Amino acid sequence: MSAPPLKSKQDKVTEVEDVEESRDIQILTNTVEIRQQYINLINSAKSEISLIIATPNALRRNLNGGIINMLRDAAEEKNVKINLIIPAYEDQIYKAADAFQSIGLMPTIQNFQIRTILPMTQQIHRIKSTFLIVDRQFSFIIDIKDDTKDNLVDAASSASYYRSKSRTESYSYIFETIWRQADLYVSLAQANKSLKDAYENLKLHDTMEQEFINLAAHELRTPAQAIIGYSEMLKVCPDKREQYDEAISRNAARLYSLVTDMLDVARIESQTLKLDMTHFDLNKKIENVIADVKQQMGADTNKKLRIKFEPKDSITVTGDKTRIFQVISNLLNNAIKFTEDGTIIVNAQKNHETHEAIITIKDSGTGIDPEIMPTMFSKFITKSKRGVGLGLYIAKNIVEAHGGKIDAYNNINEKGATFIVTLPLKS
Repeated sequence: MSAPPLKSKQDKVTEVEDVEESRDIQILTNTVEIRQQYINLINSAKSEISLIIATPNALRRNLNGGIINMLRDAAEEKNVKINLIIPAYEDQIYKAADAFQSIGLMPTIQNFQIRTILPMTQQIHRIKSTFLIVDRQFSFIIDIKDDTKDNLVDAASSASYYRSKSRTESYSYIFETIWRQADLYVSLAQANKSLKDAYENLKLHDTMEQEFINLAAHELRTPAQAIIGYSEMLKVCPDKREQYDEAISRNAARLYSLVTDMLDVARIESQTLKLDMTHFDLNKKIENVIADVKQQMGADTNKKLRIKFEPKDSITVTGDKTRIFQVISNLLNNAIKFTEDGTIIVNAQKNHETHEAIITIKDSGTGIDPEIMPTMFSKFITKSKRGVGLGLYIAKNIVEAHGGKIDAYNNINEKGATFIVTLPLKS
């Protein structure tokens, strides 16, 4: 018989390493021991825990079994960095974020990082193992025999516990690869959502632009045709000059107002809206607006309402007098438009703590339609049969250009709505 071949020094070293590594691997089949070892490893963590929970049922078991709470405690009390990967299945009505929100976990812990993985194939349900890596030194793989069970003792079949550095490094590499894939998926999903939102916004913009063109054409045509018509009738019936002159003047003012609004929108959009800043008495300006609006209301015999304004001390603000007049006029006319009868209450007061003047315009009309409430200060938003929906948009931009704010809400237990404008007091 020939002698066995001599082993090299390298072969002997490899054999020794294999023997040592085999001693660092422990296979557990007792499911009670599996659960206890799982808990012990999490409690032993000093710096980092990386955990992959592969299925929604596994996540529920970890939630119900207190494992997630243990991770939270490790993050909060021992400052252990937690990296948790959980499933997100499109075909199951399941939201992992809701589960974590229910135990108050998600928004508060900075070193508790969570990623979700979306299965790439329909065979993902066959992947049921739970991967745990602790301090990059120990790895624990739990194999599941029945994922439908409610607790780990009944669900698990066996587990492999590795104290081998090389094996743990391999699992750490796998974990980091999946983590990066989860980040990439989120980035792609966000990019896709952004593209979809941009497309929807373009479609909405195109629709609104077309509606605006149609509406503006109609609104501009109406007073223009009236001016032309009354001018022609004036030639035929000169004895009715006073009546026709009044109608021509009224429609010319309406046409001028529409054109002015469109020019203002163009200035706002191109960021060329200029303000002529001075100091002035806000109450005087409000009184001027009310006098002007009442004069316009005189021609509308269907309106049975009154405007109530009882100023006290003068309120000096810093702003563009003409533009502030425009804002108050727009808001007051908006209140009148939706109030057939009743009272519109205008109030102005100082807030010395915030160094602001606060204007409120409260009407008793139909209130703000809930459908347009979220976008009421946008362009072309209106429920009125008249106008192109630019007044509130212009008012908002003028107020914000002054460093102020504008808001609105429906009155509680009353009819109508209230608009609030804040402006800086004299600086």
